[in-house]
Amino acid sequence: MTQTNLEAALQPLVLEHGFEQVHKQLHAMEISEPNPRQLLLAADPGAKSSRARKSIRKSRPTAPQYVAKMELPFEKDSPVTELAERFHKKSFLPSFSDIAHFCQLYSIDVPASRTRASAIPRVFKFIAEMEADDIQRIVDEGMYSGPSRLGPIADAIRRNGRASSAAVSSSSNV
Repeated sequence: MTQTNLEAALQPLVLEHGFEQVHKQLHAMEISEPNPRQLLLAADPGAKSSRARKSIRKSRPTAPQYVAKMELPFEKDSPVTELAERFHKKSFLPSFSDIAHFCQLYSIDVPASRTRASAIPRVFKFIAEMEADDIQRIVDEGMYSGPSRLGPIADAIRRNGRASSAAVSSSSNV
């Protein structure tokens, strides 16, 4: 399909649903598109055990897919989508313990299943109900990003420790 034909096909959809919704749905489709291995397994039922096929069919939606299906006000759409992307990349609530801490902090029931995927509905329903400014603050400040963001703090503690030990050793030499 040429660029002109593609644009002509998309234009009525954009006019009916709006650019943001079409863009959001296209993004969700891109993420959920099966990889070539999954297509081969679906085409050849004998390729893997029935248990493996069931796990492919019953897979939970990713955070971006889950958020793409939510109806969010315009001002919340972008930051919630950004948090979903970060969740998917494990730069927002990277471990289940981070999710449990987040749930405890906001009085959300911690999911019984201790997987990140099981927490997606609870976490993102709660986030969608938050004020738009609070959601944007989480995005802007990189809150709940896990221990990987503690590097600069650890460096500062080391520098301070070296400076303190140097001061103690120089005062004892006097």
